[in-house]
Amino acid sequence: MTLPADWIAHLKKTPLPVRAEVHRQLTAVLRRDEIDQGELVGWLRRDPAACGFVMGSAARAQRAKQRDAPHSLDHALSLLGDTWSRQQIPKLPILEETITDEQQLAGYLVAVARSLHAARHAESWLVELRDTSYEIVVVATLLHNFIELALWRDAPELMRLALTQVRDNKISTLGHAIKSALQTKGITLKLLEKSLNDFYYLPTQLFEDEASTPILARQHQTIVLLARRISFFSEMGWYHPEIIATQKEISDLLKRDCAATNQLIHQVAVQTAREFEPMGFYSTAALLIDSASAPGHWPLPTQYGLPPNTQEQALLNFSRRATSQTRTPNNLIKSLMSSLIEDLKLVEFVVLSRTPSASTLQVKINKRVSGSAIPKDVTLAENPLLARLMTGMKGLVISRENRYKLKPLLDVNGQTLIEKDCFLQSLSIKNEPFVLLAIDTPSEQDIAPIRALIAHLQTFWRF
Repeated sequence: MTLPADWIAHLKKTPLPVRAEVHRQLTAVLRRDEIDQGELVGWLRRDPAACGFVMGSAARAQRAKQRDAPHSLDHALSLLGDTWSRQQIPKLPILEETITDEQQLAGYLVAVARSLHAARHAESWLVELRDTSYEIVVVATLLHNFIELALWRDAPELMRLALTQVRDNKISTLGHAIKSALQTKGITLKLLEKSLNDFYYLPTQLFEDEASTPILARQHQTIVLLARRISFFSEMGWYHPEIIATQKEISDLLKRDCAATNQLIHQVAVQTAREFEPMGFYSTAALLIDSASAPGHWPLPTQYGLPPNTQEQALLNFSRRATSQTRTPNNLIKSLMSSLIEDLKLVEFVVLSRTPSASTLQVKINKRVSGSAIPKDVTLAENPLLARLMTGMKGLVISRENRYKLKPLLDVNGQTLIEKDCFLQSLSIKNEPFVLLAIDTPSEQDIAPIRALIAHLQTFWRF
């Protein structure tokens, strides 16, 4: 799909689609003789497209009278009136009829779930802060990814490009990645936000109108930002470095200790998961059971339909190789070498095997193409660093920063193994040393894929 020639004009003419269930419930409420505004607001808050349409319509009506835009759904509906609601809301397009491609629809729904997830977190923090204006901030948070939803509808390939850049650590945040993706089409994010804010209602409208009270505006802006960040990065895992950093910022905001803050965040995630279950929405609460140890890679939900990157493809190919033959230590090591060479393009490595005497490591495979010769044997007694590594499944990065510290722990033969930047990894069988791998790392960026591949190998290494 490609963006329409004048995408901004297209967005103004075509409101974002509403989930079928929400559309059905809204229509049912509006058909009654007496409209229950509380129930109507409740359903509008379950869909950012419906919420944005109502808020934007009320904001335009107010601007035409040179008045301030409303910031809550109750206020917006009161300004628009029941007649407008009965006539206009049922005309909104239905999501499942608008987006028929299953993969595109799945990506859109994950983005909708993330907007709801962020809004639930923001609400919990505002309640903790006893902020009486929590309703307006919740609405702003619900609409924080309005442009992303528009991209999922009109150009899902741009959203996948943005998500891929964050996943592959090329861009640090999703907002910056979306900005970069839009620039490939000649669209400036700031201009797009301004144009859409003039027609719909984006969080920037709230921040502009609160500018006269800078402390309050800054607090509300911080809450929206943190909720946006935690709802996105939790899709990769709750122990992602960005989550850890964000939790500390939330702790400072709420003036609570980190443990209590984490408990509140996780509680909201679990409550949101229960809310999402009947809707069939993706929830990040399932990732709360993950190990606290950082994994080798941080995949995004499969619902986004992202193509695997080099690292993920290497893991997939290793699994294919490992399961297509008898699972033996030697076969797994061969599969590992194939993944290093063919998938990660790491062609230089050395494999050393323990001799029957257990006191010596003997070079079995030498794929180094450098001029330096590798000794055939390395004695563990003369190389305490290697002896330590061989006490279990241990890994160690060798680089210019630590090589000078480690050389005294090796004899001349051992030092030849670490003359180049490399990753040392030992493998054991029944807690007994088996082999030592020395994988050369031409770049620091090679270390993370190696760690991920070794961690993946260990899920098969049951000896």
